[in-house]
Amino acid sequence: MRLLHTADWHLGARLIERDRLAEHAAFVDWLIETLRTEKIDALLLSGDVFDAANPPQEAVALYFDFLKRLADLKTVKTVITGGNHDSASHLNAPRDLLRRFNVHVFGHAGDNIVDLGDAVVAAVPFLRERDLRQAVAGETMGEVHQQVSGAIRAHYAAQLEAVRALAKKRPVIAMGHLTVLGATTSDSERDIHIGNLGCVGADIFDGFDYTALGHLHRPQRVAGNETIRYSGSPIPLSFSEAADAKSVVIIETQAGGNTAEVRKPQSSESQNSSLRFSNLCGVKLLPIPSTRALVRVKANRATLAADLSNVPAGAWAEITVKLDAPEPDLDRQVREASAGRFEILKVLADLPVSETAPWQSTAPTLHDLQPRDVFRELLHEKHIEGDELTVVFDELLAIRESRITQ
Repeated sequence: MRLLHTADWHLGARLIERDRLAEHAAFVDWLIETLRTEKIDALLLSGDVFDAANPPQEAVALYFDFLKRLADLKTVKTVITGGNHDSASHLNAPRDLLRRFNVHVFGHAGDNIVDLGDAVVAAVPFLRERDLRQAVAGETMGEVHQQVSGAIRAHYAAQLEAVRALAKKRPVIAMGHLTVLGATTSDSERDIHIGNLGCVGADIFDGFDYTALGHLHRPQRVAGNETIRYSGSPIPLSFSEAADAKSVVIIETQAGGNTAEVRKPQSSESQNSSLRFSNLCGVKLLPIPSTRALVRVKANRATLAADLSNVPAGAWAEITVKLDAPEPDLDRQVREASAGRFEILKVLADLPVSETAPWQSTAPTLHDLQPRDVFRELLHEKHIEGDELTVVFDELLAIRESRITQ
């Protein structure tokens, strides 16, 4: 069986108020063609279909157009799980209808086992705190962390037992939307639990033939294991991902799953490499064509025009200019040097600390910060110490996010 793993589409996302719909539409076109040409039997989409619980109508329309085109193929079974950005009820609304077209949608935890015929999937969506534990007054952050991570482990252990009982000797696959220790993050991810307490070790997936993860936007294997992977987002969602090679993962299963030890390759991975593990699973990364380049450029004031000459035409750019002293019209100078060949979304100054002026702060902008970051900056500014207010704020924010995404 051939499966394709993708995640973190974030339909409706914007980058510094720029719309990304055209890039997402191009990805969907490419994906539909890839499903056909690669003879894919099943598609796994591991959470964060949308960027917000209430996505714009254009994003919703693109999603349903994709599902219609998917149904027209008549050859691909699909499993879609909810992420921390998704509204579980919004995803689940058409699930009974979609199931008639072999599209299985799981917005929240429950009966999440899907029999695909030649493989069985534990389709675990983002596990919200209310799915995992009951809050108790006076508990410490350490106790909360222990309860959350322990409940996540218990959930995956139960899922493994359920899929193995159904699968017999067929391959078993896990889906998940969470943070695994040791994986590399980027600037565009939101803390997934209070204080990111839901981090778990990769060992919780021991026993699954492949684990299709979502949440982190950089394509990567976890803990050196080729069969535990984040597919990453299909387009770069922040400038911190500008250098990432975006891809999807193609998995090829064979009969006789979870009976042999997975072999770790000795060589470093390649975007075009195809790896096979015992008689269980072949893994191939398939690069996604880029329709718009995001670039980060470090330039010097004296050589500004030359430093910008290699930026691809039509790219969106973040330009950091090294200066000896503040220059109030730096933004204008950079835009003139670009000669309109590409669009500049952000201009930053790299100044010596002694020369940094209040109007040229090196601190991140409000757009770059998450609510928890803003609250912590406020406590620091007011010289308020201790963890009590931070814990209370995290709990209130978690309650708010939980209600928004229901």
